[in-house]
Amino acid sequence: MAVDVGKALDSVDEWLDSYITQPHEQLGRSGAVCPFVAPARRAGAVETAVRLVGPAAGLPLLKEVVRCGLDEFEQLGWRTSNPALRSLIIVLPDLPPEAFALLDEAHAQVKTESVERGLMIGQFHPACAEPAARNPAFEVSRSPVPLVAVRAMAVHDILFLGERADWFAQYHRRFGERYRSRPAGIGPLLTTLYHKALALHGPGGTPDDRRTTG
Repeated sequence: MAVDVGKALDSVDEWLDSYITQPHEQLGRSGAVCPFVAPARRAGAVETAVRLVGPAAGLPLLKEVVRCGLDEFEQLGWRTSNPALRSLIIVLPDLPPEAFALLDEAHAQVKTESVERGLMIGQFHPACAEPAARNPAFEVSRSPVPLVAVRAMAVHDILFLGERADWFAQYHRRFGERYRSRPAGIGPLLTTLYHKALALHGPGGTPDDRRTTG
């Protein structure tokens, strides 16, 4: 059956307007589901790509789609000079429901590579079970059409990168200096999570680094 790409893109646009850029009572905080999307859209910093993967798409293909998205993000001629606002949305309009779990797995398997490149990826689809950072009971990443979002790593990503030593090492390398004094724009939750991860992993991402560098 033919895929209506225009309808899929319209659905994504409506989702951004009515959900992603709006507050939600189950988020566990005030503000929009993603507070960066509205200013990014105003700045013309949200790019959209469509990838048709076919009804028999497997894990290797979906991983390749995500990896190519990382390359595309880095190679795009962005219209804004502010890298914090840049976002790439890769829409997968023909991915069938039985393959949604494979998209979750592709995200999980490519995440480390993404983090090493200073990028964050997120998968979204109608059955996505990813929880909100501040409310594990809220499945925040549900979208009407399967898609993957790519953006630059940001200071608030300690919410997602503190659990693993290798992820935290990449985060610390980029943002550790901002925690040395009382930083503007970094609230107590992020500060607590950062110091918790630092105590657990050390600045280089391993307990040995913690002991030798303090």
